Amino acid sequence: MSSNTLQQPYPAYAQYPANSWSKFDSQSTLNVAEEQEHLRSMSKTPEPTKEEYNFLHDIKEKRTTKQRLQTYAIIILIVVPGILISVYQHKIIDALKPFTDWLNSHPVAALIPIAVLAILSFPPLFGGELILILVGVAYSLPVGFAIAAAGTLLGELATYFVFKTFFWRRNEEWEAKSVQYGLLAHIIRNGGFWLVLVIRYSTIPPHYATVVFAVVGVPFGVFIIAAFLSLPRHLVTVYIGYSFQSSTQLSKILGNVIPFVFVFIALAAYRWVRQLQNAQKEEYIYLRRKARQAKAGGYNQEVEVDRV
Repeated sequence: MSSNTLQQPYPAYAQYPANSWSKFDSQSTLNVAEEQEHLRSMSKTPEPTKEEYNFLHDIKEKRTTKQRLQTYAIIILIVVPGILISVYQHKIIDALKPFTDWLNSHPVAALIPIAVLAILSFPPLFGGELILILVGVAYSLPVGFAIAAAGTLLGELATYFVFKTFFWRRNEEWEAKSVQYGLLAHIIRNGGFWLVLVIRYSTIPPHYATVVFAVVGVPFGVFIIAAFLSLPRHLVTVYIGYSFQSSTQLSKILGNVIPFVFVFIALAAYRWVRQLQNAQKEEYIYLRRKARQAKAGGYNQEVEVDRV
């Protein structure tokens, strides 16, 4: 190379070319065939994972012993208390009478069940239904409804704001980990107010639904209106407790009939939610696959599965 040859310096923020005068590497020649194959693979949508394939085709993986035991434990925790309360309701009322009399004689004592209901609204805590039954036994129907509404709404509001403030960043991790959870989050984002209301009446636990609403971005106005309109679901439990200590035959009949009506409503609501999930299942899995493709290509490392 002659002394009067001008060499333009290569930018410091880039890589040296394969035949640079400044840095020569005989092994740095671009393999065109490999690069073209890489580009072709990047243009293909990734195949579904095993979990996604099974989810699309309703293939249920064999449950472990631990999972079966957890299911049995949940069933026992739900069914056994209900049976015991139904069988021993009069003995339970007699045993609670000193406490319920004390609650009635101290107006400020109503703050106790309100606070307990608010605390039990935070997952994974449970047992709010037992407190609602106690409220129905201890108070008149209007007062019991007011206490139940106040405690329930306070707990729902606290849960919503805590998870919206501190846990929303983890939602992407939860969606990536569980296809079922991700699909539920997907339909909630696209479903609007009526879906939020239907979910609150379904068999999905209210405190779990509130967490999902908070982290997926359901507006506060939509959430609070749906929470208020779904209060009758909780007031039914208060009425069950009220019917235990009521002496009228009508109250006892309604105390047995109304719960079955709301169970039917809850099952119908859940069935509708499941139908909506099945209708959007393929679309959601496709969006997950496209999100993996985008992430592999380096286009957006923070891409959300339903916003690609």
